[in-house]
Amino acid sequence: RLIIRDDASTDETVKMVEDYTVRDPRVVFVKDDRGNLGASRSFMALIEASKSELLMLADQDDIWLPDKVSRTLFKMNQVLEEHGGNVPLAVFTDLTVVDEDLDVINASFWKYQKLEPLLSRRWQDLLAQNVVTGCTLMLNQAAKKVVLPFQLPEMMHDHWIAANVAKYGKLEFVAEPTVLYRQHSQNAEGARDFGPRYSLSKLSGLSDRFSFYRRAATVFGDTSSLGLSFRKLRLNLKRLI
Repeated sequence: RLIIRDDASTDETVKMVEDYTVRDPRVVFVKDDRGNLGASRSFMALIEASKSELLMLADQDDIWLPDKVSRTLFKMNQVLEEHGGNVPLAVFTDLTVVDEDLDVINASFWKYQKLEPLLSRRWQDLLAQNVVTGCTLMLNQAAKKVVLPFQLPEMMHDHWIAANVAKYGKLEFVAEPTVLYRQHSQNAEGARDFGPRYSLSKLSGLSDRFSFYRRAATVFGDTSSLGLSFRKLRLNLKRLI
């Protein structure tokens, strides 16, 4: 099934989705009166609406490679066999970064951003530095129990999902791209070449980040805002070296 929620669009999106539901019953249009929630809360609303055993998140501006589902499902089945379906589980993958015309900017988002997917094995590190991109995620129903309700709406949905699954269950990855990750002027989140200039541009937001870590530490427990700040500093210094 393809479950779609319209986040208060002002164009012809609603009519287009309704046309798809008529042509194919597997397309489900989630209609509510919650208005414009923004990307993160809208995704969480869709997760809440899904009753499927396994679910994946699809951004409207990225392109799934033909074997995205099969490669992710292969890894998920391995994790399910090892841990069972009652454990919160999620799988994420690398991406290929492309521009608006699908020309390749970098074959690996992880290398482009200098991200280490093994951070996903330590939930405190993951809370300080997200390495999981939502449009690559697959999660099971048990994961819904630890990601709902969405208690930090200022946090990106993929970061929230990843940190909770890593803490309470098992988070695994496929070290290959399964998505063409399109970069354009309207990205809610995106890929930037990580380096000293990028790091310096983030200094102005340090006070906001510390405030976020304080709230995150309260929600997640077993950590502190100071501890998360030091983790973030250590991880970014490692990315720069």
